[in-house]
Amino acid sequence: MKLVILEKLEMTDQQIRRLSELGDVAWYDSSTEQECRERIQGADVVVVDWIDPSPFILQMKSPSLLALMSSGYAWVQHRQEARERGVLISNVPGYATEAVAEHLLGLVFCVARKIMVGDRDLRAGKKQKGYLRGVELKGRRLGVIGLGQIGLRLAELGRLIGMEVVTYNRTPKRMKGIGDVSLEELLSSSEIVAICCPLNDSSRGMLDKTSLCRMKEGAILVGATWGVVSLEHLLPLLRSKRIAFGFDVAVEGSEIALPGELLALDNVVVTPHIAFNTSEAKVRQVDTCISNIEAFKEGRPTNVVD
Repeated sequence: MKLVILEKLEMTDQQIRRLSELGDVAWYDSSTEQECRERIQGADVVVVDWIDPSPFILQMKSPSLLALMSSGYAWVQHRQEARERGVLISNVPGYATEAVAEHLLGLVFCVARKIMVGDRDLRAGKKQKGYLRGVELKGRRLGVIGLGQIGLRLAELGRLIGMEVVTYNRTPKRMKGIGDVSLEELLSSSEIVAICCPLNDSSRGMLDKTSLCRMKEGAILVGATWGVVSLEHLLPLLRSKRIAFGFDVAVEGSEIALPGELLALDNVVVTPHIAFNTSEAKVRQVDTCISNIEAFKEGRPTNVVD
């Protein structure tokens, strides 16, 4: 079997040996779009992490496997046509569940206790004490939008610190200790709102002006799914200090896709797409990707996406 890795991947020695045992592996630290087109020729398996395979997926041999290193795959174009041509796509679900859930809770703490403001002020020489007043999370309501693996883990963490948890899903989950409510009720009754749903056609821009204005005075909105919130309608609420915001934002190249005005607000904490990135998650990510390739070789492909 011929395997092509189009970009540099962080692997342990054991993972490198495991992958090498599957066939002839061509390793590349980086690949331009044209190089991708050339390097995939005749490959049984193509592995990508950050490279968008859309420009070359229809040029892959049949049958073959496009092994994504990500959980998400909506950004890959031509998926249906590729499948019809015999090109399967596998993803890596769940590898960063713990990492993202903990990061979201960390954002809640940072916003609720004004941690980043205090850190900035102290570094600038301000030594006044007691001027930053936060809120405690125990006894407050956490509203989780999307109770998948990440949302469920965040709900568990919230309950562990004494929060009441409600959730909104397109299909009610009916889970013990977690109340299913409408989106309207979740927004109007929750002190903390966490966006944990995936980005798709139904969730894109879901938190628009009408939805955001339903949020309680002083509420905190956190998430890691960029595109669900309408930034245009969020900014006025942040300017007026009506709500606060903590987000792990998507990045475009080396630029954070955020206006400077948002970054200057004291009631905003943003991180540059790092919620998934822990040492433990990285090991799980690579292990699962290799398992997907092993299963494909054995004729029982797993984690195949539509």
